[in-house]
Amino acid sequence: MVVGERDDGCGNQVTGQARRNAIISGKVQQGMTQTDVESALGKPDGITRRNGQVQYRYLNERGSRQTVSFDERGCVRK
Repeated sequence: MVVGERDDGCGNQVTGQARRNAIISGKVQQGMTQTDVESALGKPDGITRRNGQVQYRYLNERGSRQTVSFDERGCVRK
C-alpha cells in the first residue's frame, strides 16, 4: 500500500485512472464501491437488500434493465 492512499473498503481493486475512466464512460467494474457506481450510473431506480447484500436496479430510456450486485462490504461483485 502506498502511504496516504485511501482504503476504499473493497481492496482498492479499481483505482486511479481506471476508476475515473469507468465512471466517465458509465461502466461498472468488479471491486467498485456503491459510491463509484452511483457516480457512473446515477441513483438507482430500485434497491433490494437481502442477507447483507444489496442490488441496484437501473432502467434506461429504452426500457432495458441493468442490475448491479454488491457484497456485504458494499463492493461490486460479478
